[in-house]
Amino acid sequence: MLNVIILFLFVCNQCLCDICKTCVCSTSNEGLIINCYDKNLGNNEVLNFDLLTLDKRRPLNKLILSKNNIVFLPINELKNLKHLKGLDLSQNQLNNIHSDIFKHLNEIEDLNYSNNLLWAFDISILNTVPSLSKLNLSYNYLNNLEWNSENATKLKTLDVSHNNLIDLNFLDGMPKLEYLNLSFNKLASLPVDSLLNMRCLKILSVNNNELLSLNFQYFSLSLLELHAKNNFINTVTFDKSSIHILNIQNNSIFNLNNNLTLLEDLKSLNISKNFLLDFPDVILKNLETLDVSYNNLTIIPETISNKNCPNLRIFKANGNHLKDVTIWSNLNLEIFEIKFVETIEKIDEKTFLKLKEKNNSCINITISNNKKLNTIQENVFQHMNMCSLDLSNNRFVYLPPKLFNINKNISNLNYHINIQENPFVCNCSLQWMLNELVPRLYIKNRNFLEDLRCAGPPPLANKRMIHWYKWEGEVFCDESSHFLERMSVNIAGVSSKQVVTFTTGPGTIAILATAIALLTILMIIGILLTRRMIAKRRRINRRL
Repeated sequence: MLNVIILFLFVCNQCLCDICKTCVCSTSNEGLIINCYDKNLGNNEVLNFDLLTLDKRRPLNKLILSKNNIVFLPINELKNLKHLKGLDLSQNQLNNIHSDIFKHLNEIEDLNYSNNLLWAFDISILNTVPSLSKLNLSYNYLNNLEWNSENATKLKTLDVSHNNLIDLNFLDGMPKLEYLNLSFNKLASLPVDSLLNMRCLKILSVNNNELLSLNFQYFSLSLLELHAKNNFINTVTFDKSSIHILNIQNNSIFNLNNNLTLLEDLKSLNISKNFLLDFPDVILKNLETLDVSYNNLTIIPETISNKNCPNLRIFKANGNHLKDVTIWSNLNLEIFEIKFVETIEKIDEKTFLKLKEKNNSCINITISNNKKLNTIQENVFQHMNMCSLDLSNNRFVYLPPKLFNINKNISNLNYHINIQENPFVCNCSLQWMLNELVPRLYIKNRNFLEDLRCAGPPPLANKRMIHWYKWEGEVFCDESSHFLERMSVNIAGVSSKQVVTFTTGPGTIAILATAIALLTILMIIGILLTRRMIAKRRRINRRL
């Protein structure tokens, strides 16, 4: 009888209980990967048995058990997975982590417990897993992470975002961290000593907390990226730092002091959605990207220049209260953006005289979604080598052909022009668009023709310009073509239940009157000819 049971278990293990029949199995350079995402395995006893025997037959590198309604994870199920490197238990119903789970996972490196029901976690248990370098505890209900050991962990990556943390005492036990995500918690301050002692930390994210200030004295020189958007920060104290990327958007910052220059290695600064009235006169020789959008700027600061920022490539000043968008200092860029500015109405030929492309390159300019901007001079971009120009969704009724330098940039295959969603009046002054621009866009980028329409005159209202692609003649200059448009009906767009209406105007009435007069004359001539034929037949009949 015992032999029969053993034989049955063997057959089950080899055939019916093969986990790869339920989950997706694949191989990588690191080994076997089993993906059991959303397979409803919480109560699958057959699968449990297969986990027990899995590693005996084939070493497993990564096991994904996410979104399976797992409430309790029996320790025995994992005890044979000695070579497992990655374990994903996210999106389940787990409310604790037992230290015994790690006893047999001697080589585990990556553990994902995100999106579970954890309320507490003792970091000390990680000492039993010296190989663990990456831990994800995000999207839980953690109020605190306990630390009850003198031994430090070897974690390099920790994500505890989207929890309820209010203090960070546990950081004392993680001196090896390189990446730390504390976003979406309830932190009002950052611990001074803990951060200073984290001499390996490269990336720190504290977005969406309740921070009131930032002090760079408390950060290790190893820090390369700091993300602190969506807080209540009103004071930033700069100090010598190796930081490359600084994101402090959507805070309450009214000014940046001149100590900003201490960030000598800074490459990207995002200070959008604050209350800046100006930008400090500081040298940031390595700065490549600057975003000052949605502040209280009324002019483009003169301090943003080649002199102060010789390597600046990308500059964005969207959503400010700019009276005009004149560039006051020499500035060479690859990308320049002015969008959602509600206070500018005109761009004259001197506005961008000091703006040019980088050496041996071209420039991408976006001036869009400015609801009062209705005039732009034709020579504004004549001195530039353009990559792309976006003037979409403004209030232009007319644009001069010289504005786009089409002939100058015709060899630049990347020169894209987007002027969609403007209220163009399609008269003879815009005939050049049908002759030059529409054919170019049709070949290079048809997406920019989707909403390139006429807003007037009335016969052409809401017509897409592509409608006249390859038409002969000067369509926008010929009044008769307007009449034809007025009389035409798009049969494909009219159902059997729709009523077709024709609009009339003075031209239509004149043409109809002429047609009626001609028809009347023809009818009179026909009547006279008929009478004459009848009289002739009568004379012939009398002779007979």
